[in-house]
Amino acid sequence: MTVSPATAAYASQGMRSQTRANTLFEERIHAWSEDAKVRGDARAIAALNVIHPPALALALITAPGGAPQVTVAEAQRLYDENELPALPESA
Repeated sequence: MTVSPATAAYASQGMRSQTRANTLFEERIHAWSEDAKVRGDARAIAALNVIHPPALALALITAPGGAPQVTVAEAQRLYDENELPALPESA
């Protein structure tokens, strides 16, 4: 029996170890989890056991109430009101 190279490559994919770099959110969630364990924060531990890191990262990324978005003119007005240096020119 013979197997085509494409079939052999496809079949071997399941045997390869999957290595993936952690995202910044996953790293912070892991740190939060470790901190919760040290502090004995049962509520955070329970939440982290129910909601696994990729889903939690997505929830944090898409959560409402993030930093408000403003126009360049609005940002410049706020800089001026608070006597901050001028915004750099955009390229």
